[in-house]
Amino acid sequence: MFGPNTYLEHLVRITYSHREKKFFDLYSEVTERFQILFGLQDFDILFVPGSGTVGIEAVMFSLRGQLELIGHDGTFKERWIALSKSYNDHRKGRELTPMYCQLETSCSRYFAGDGRGAIIDGISAFPYYLPPREAQIYVTASNKGLLSFVGLSIVMVRRSFWNHLIDEDRFSYLNLRRYKSYADQNQTPSTTATHIFEHLNQVLSNFDLNAYRARLDRIAGKLVEGIGEQFIIGDRKGPVITARLDAFPSSFARDNNLYGYWIGKSNYQIFTFSQEEADYDRFLVALKAARASSKE
Repeated sequence: MFGPNTYLEHLVRITYSHREKKFFDLYSEVTERFQILFGLQDFDILFVPGSGTVGIEAVMFSLRGQLELIGHDGTFKERWIALSKSYNDHRKGRELTPMYCQLETSCSRYFAGDGRGAIIDGISAFPYYLPPREAQIYVTASNKGLLSFVGLSIVMVRRSFWNHLIDEDRFSYLNLRRYKSYADQNQTPSTTATHIFEHLNQVLSNFDLNAYRARLDRIAGKLVEGIGEQFIIGDRKGPVITARLDAFPSSFARDNNLYGYWIGKSNYQIFTFSQEEADYDRFLVALKAARASSKE
């Protein structure tokens, strides 16, 4: 419940392939709509099949130089340090590029950097937080704050930064140059799920960023008040609220499938974008009742 992926109910119909004009037109429309909606005209928008993690590794693979992980300590910073090591080891002495998580969800902490020359993991941050003004590469995913299907990592590369990335002759489906070459033709280098683009286009066509942010802040405010300020870890608003384990009776956490219970996390996380606002309201009413019952 309230995990990091958007809850969806949708009928999927696939009536054309990724190598037909209908898809090329759709790809172009999604790209243009995405750039205009979020003010990203200085970026090339690349769609990499897979999770946000795949997009992060594609960036690491494609970078000419080394990465230096900065920002708040947490699970994802540690993960990117481990992942980048194999690439850094072969690029010693080359240009050092900073990278950080804009929102370290493992501790619910936003890193307020200006993005100067940086590569940024914005997987759970976007679009509540937009790419900082000086960011060079920014990575997010379709299935989190964008409220669409699982299956696309979205990598935004500032057009002036391409000379810092390897050439297309390094053949790999992690090479961002390959995605850029196909994107120029409104295509993807490998088979893609056309229905994800259809749904993402539908979401973007009705997306109101101000209303979206207001909704997440409203839900976060309810959660902090209902759970109790003393139990909250990290930021008190935004895409994720993290609470200590003792904020909930164990049986309540189990019965409600709280994110973290079944994987043995050291805290519980409630993502504020993943479900309808009424679901959070019902959850807090049930929590109040469960707490009262546990005291009897």
